Formats: sequence, structure tokens, C-alpha cells
Amino acid sequence: MYAFIQKLDKNEAKFLAQLVSQVEMQDAKFKCYIINKIDSASEPDFSRFLSKTLEIKEDDCIFYTSYFTTLEVQKDFYRVHISEKLKPYFAKLNKNYDIDALEALFAQENKNIVVKKTKELDAKGNEFNLKIKRVVAFFDHERKKLQRNYVRKEHRNMDAEYMLRLHLKETNRTPEMFYDAIRWLFSNNPKAAFHRDYIMNIAKLIEHYNTLEHQAMHSKEAVEFNEEAQTWANIYKKQGMQDDEIIEKLREAGFVK
Repeated sequence: MYAFIQKLDKNEAKFLAQLVSQVEMQDAKFKCYIINKIDSASEPDFSRFLSKTLEIKEDDCIFYTSYFTTLEVQKDFYRVHISEKLKPYFAKLNKNYDIDALEALFAQENKNIVVKKTKELDAKGNEFNLKIKRVVAFFDHERKKLQRNYVRKEHRNMDAEYMLRLHLKETNRTPEMFYDAIRWLFSNNPKAAFHRDYIMNIAKLIEHYNTLEHQAMHSKEAVEFNEEAQTWANIYKKQGMQDDEIIEKLREAGFVK
């Protein structure tokens, strides 16, 4: 049972909702959660926010805590740590509410609003989150085919699924759209090999999605791409040739049909 002793203002509620929407039970101990400043309407008054407490009732026990243990304010983002004691409660909230409902809950808005927003999540939301997990898993699977010991590292240790979920919400794209981009990225097309050098995680996949989508849609090259072709392609690239020039060179050598 949750009892939010002090009502949070709009900015505090939005900030806490951004945090809670990232918390999962399987998270590593003392995980650092990243909140981009662009995700927050405006910065809360943290001196006041940190003074607010939360009462949690658990069976016959009641404990009091602040919403997070440490907060580091950077130029473009916040680094937040929460108590391990809070993790199961935040994870349960994340599972049962979407981010809009969380914000309404923390701001203590009308309960009917919270219920309405929560019902909108239900099966459709769970299916959406599952699709996001599959996109991330597909990216890792395809990369591991080429790099056996590959371990994805996201910039500033951000959560890949959270970033992709936020991106899809902002752009109205769908998880399915990313499959074609990932398939092309790990295809035998020599152009794709160049992009693989710097697209090593989900953040870069999102950043360069438009380029990958364009290549996936318009690439009509049938390529026989082997180790020798890769060697020559790298040499041409270092010589400053453009992708189209390299393709033509590889075609002349018989690597591209």
C-alpha cells in the first residue's frame, strides 16, 4: 500500500514518473537511472522535493523514506539512485501504470483519471512493451552473429528499452519499423558494413534510423560480400571514396552483381 504523505507539484510528479517508468525488479543493485532534461517540462525545486517523504505500509511494518537517495544534476541529464527498499514498490507501479497515469497518481489527481489511463495501457501496452524487448533482443542477436563476445553498452548506461519506448512515443513510429533497418544493417551489403562500425547500440540505432530506413528501402544491390571485398572496401574508404564509388569498384571486381 502506498501513502504519499505530501502532494507533489506538477514538475515533481512528472520527474518521479520519468524515474519510476524505468524501474524493473531485475535491475542491478544500486543502478543509476538517467533522466534527460528534455523529458522534464521544467526542473523541480529539488531542495523542496528532497525534503518530502513517502510512507509505505507493508504487512505490520511501516517505513518512511525519501523518493530517491542521491540526485546528480548534469548539464543535459540527471543521475538518480533510489533505495533498494523502494525498488519493488516502484517496479510494481511501473508494471501497473503507464507514465501518464503515474504522473496523475503522484500529483494526486482524480482517481477516475488514473483508472482510465491505466485501463488504456492494459493488454495493448503489455504487447507494445514486449515488441520493444524483441527489437532490442533482435539487434543483440544479429550483432552477436558477427561479434561472438559482443556486450551492448549504452551511452551513460541508459536503458535501451526505455530509450526506444520514448522515441516511438515521440515519433509515432512502430517497433516493426526497426526490423527492416536492423536487417539491412547486418546484411551483406558493403554499405551496411560502414554503418556497423559506429552503430554499436540502441541509442545509435535510433539516432541513425532515417539513414538505415532509406538504405533498407532503396538498396537494390545484390552483393556477394566476403572477407576480400571487405578489405578492399576498407581501403577505398580510407582513400576518401564515397559509398557509390566503392560499390562501383567492387562491382568491377566482381563482388557486386
